[in-house]
Amino acid sequence: MLTAAGIMPLAVLAGFGLYVLQRQQTEQAERVGLELSRSVANAVDAELRTAVVVLEALATTPTLDRDEFAGFRERAERVLRLRSEWAAIVLSAPGGAPLVDTRAPEGRDLPGLIGRDSFEQVVRTKTPITGSLARDSQNGWLFPVCVPVLRGSGVQFVLTALIKPDAIRDVLTRQQLPQDWVISIVDSTNVRIARSRAHEENLGGRLSATVQEVVDVNRAEGFGVAYTLEGERIFTPYSRLANGWVAVLGFPTAVADAAARRALATYGGGILLSIAIGALCALWVARTIARPMADLRAAAEAVGRRQAPQPLATSIQEIRDVAAALTAAAHDLARGEAERDELLRKERHAREAAEAADRAKDEFMAVLSHELRTPLNAVYGWARMLQTGQVRDSATAERAKNAIVRNADIQMQLIDDLLDLSRIASGKLRLEFTRLEPAHVLRSAMDAVRPAADAKGIRIQMTVDPETPPIVGDPGRLQQIAWNLLMNAVKFTSRGGDVRLHLSRVDSQVRIVVRDTGQGIAPEILPHVFERFRQADSSSTRAHGGLGLGLALVKHLVELHGGTVLAESPGPDCGATFTVAMPVALADIPAATPAVALGVHATDAASHVVGLDGVRALVVDDDVEGLALAEAILVRARAEVRTAKSAPAALDAVRQWRPDVVISDIEMPGEDGYSLIRNIRALAPDAGGATPAIALTAYGRPQDRARSLAAGFTMHVPKPVDPGELTAIVAGIIDRPEPFHSAMPDSRTNQQTTP
Repeated sequence: MLTAAGIMPLAVLAGFGLYVLQRQQTEQAERVGLELSRSVANAVDAELRTAVVVLEALATTPTLDRDEFAGFRERAERVLRLRSEWAAIVLSAPGGAPLVDTRAPEGRDLPGLIGRDSFEQVVRTKTPITGSLARDSQNGWLFPVCVPVLRGSGVQFVLTALIKPDAIRDVLTRQQLPQDWVISIVDSTNVRIARSRAHEENLGGRLSATVQEVVDVNRAEGFGVAYTLEGERIFTPYSRLANGWVAVLGFPTAVADAAARRALATYGGGILLSIAIGALCALWVARTIARPMADLRAAAEAVGRRQAPQPLATSIQEIRDVAAALTAAAHDLARGEAERDELLRKERHAREAAEAADRAKDEFMAVLSHELRTPLNAVYGWARMLQTGQVRDSATAERAKNAIVRNADIQMQLIDDLLDLSRIASGKLRLEFTRLEPAHVLRSAMDAVRPAADAKGIRIQMTVDPETPPIVGDPGRLQQIAWNLLMNAVKFTSRGGDVRLHLSRVDSQVRIVVRDTGQGIAPEILPHVFERFRQADSSSTRAHGGLGLGLALVKHLVELHGGTVLAESPGPDCGATFTVAMPVALADIPAATPAVALGVHATDAASHVVGLDGVRALVVDDDVEGLALAEAILVRARAEVRTAKSAPAALDAVRQWRPDVVISDIEMPGEDGYSLIRNIRALAPDAGGATPAIALTAYGRPQDRARSLAAGFTMHVPKPVDPGELTAIVAGIIDRPEPFHSAMPDSRTNQQTTP
């Protein structure tokens, strides 16, 4: 009885250990299986996303805009030659009528749709859809991937790729799983798309009944035990794809069962051996069992108190095994608590970062509102006084006009800076590089800043090293860099201070140094001066205005030139120094002409109004104020002007009046400017079809300019436009009516992608 009393607790603990081991084996199999099923699902999803990307690229072909289906078919066939797993590409109208189908020779009757449900869902949702497996009489089993071809706000066509299931089978093959494992991909109707084993035999079939029961739980992923079509017992993890397909993985349970059997044999053998020895040495066991059991109890109690158990010195293997398990459990518990503490710490830091971001956003929105409303207040106030006749003397009227123009220019500069940062962030800023003398560009920037410096009584000087070589860069953007640095120096320098600009060569670099005697930069602010929307003081009592964009723009533009910019300051009230380093020009690039002053300081030349005597101009705009402004500008230039508020009225005026130039807005109700210019170009030349046309629009992106020129406009001019600039453009376009590739030079609109 003493032997039995000693062995039975060990037997119970052994059984518990077996149970824990089996659970661990199952949990490990579940964890590994789910990871693999996710990997397979991601691989299949990537393959389908690749198909969507190819179709979306094909949807942008210009032949679709011109309804040239023969050209589209040629391009589609080139795509098919590169995508051997694709059976066909089909272009259909939104109603379902096929327009191009590479399965049928050109000129033959086109086959019907495959996957009408997915087709109708694409038209309804305007998003790419992957359909279910279907049989085609020519190509066997196929599944469709449908992409809408959007034009404006509607679906103009639906582009469908009919893909062979072999494409998905190849994805499964690339996973290189063990031979006794099996993967199946089924569509949203539970029809098998691909199988890693016996693919052809099971194509279009369904999962085994037991596997289907596991999948029917209808969760994003899951795990269970089922049987294959061959009757093999398997673990069955699965993961659902975004399109409703399911990746089902199956691998034998024999590995986990074998481990459990080995553990059972080990524990059982140990127990039997202990009984045999205990029967012979009952007295010895009775005397030696009490102490290690007490130690084992103490170890368990230590684990309960979240303490590491002490090592047990005992010759009883079972007790040592249990002690080892307790030690491992204690370590796992400690590690879990440490991980929990780390997660809590990260969560706290993330929350603090999010709260800081919210505060920064709120502060920026407050500053943005203030910086936009402040000049708007002056514009609105003076305009209302002029409108109501409260300004009677010419001096006050001139002051009002100057204030309106000056504050409107300030608003335009704020908007330009925001758009520049947006284009830089999206990678759509292009620099037009040329070989240039940096001294010319810096002098232009300095001339633009000098009025602001003179107004504050600040001495601004420039020194140039005569040995400074040319550099390669964009003159306008280099001038923008210098202008921002100089304006920043003037802004933070008190009356009577000094701002110095120095240009020199140091080794293989050209250095531009802007040094001021202003308020300086605090050490804690210095590392953040080039961050967007970052200001040392964003409170309502701050001494200086602005959005904090200038230095961020400087950093981005300098880096796009392959250079670096550095800010230095000894501390508050000690001034600041900004150093820009640019590489010396090595390539033989034609030199550029000196740049004009930036932004609002470059408008004096454009303010001269060119005479348009005898020119007949047709102005088209649904906005009454914009129409009246354009008419007033052209009438002042002595042009003969007619106006139209819609595209049909403008087309009638072109036919009947035969203007010398058409100036049209783009966005108009019913029929826009693109439709108008296409209708004009459809006329015979002697009926006005060759009339020069200007797109005067608030759409100023590079793609908007390209679309206007492609539609038939001779020139694209973004709003707002200076009156003198508009008359000069009209005069120039009449002398040379062939299409231009860009509008008049404007530092606000020349934003394109970086080469």
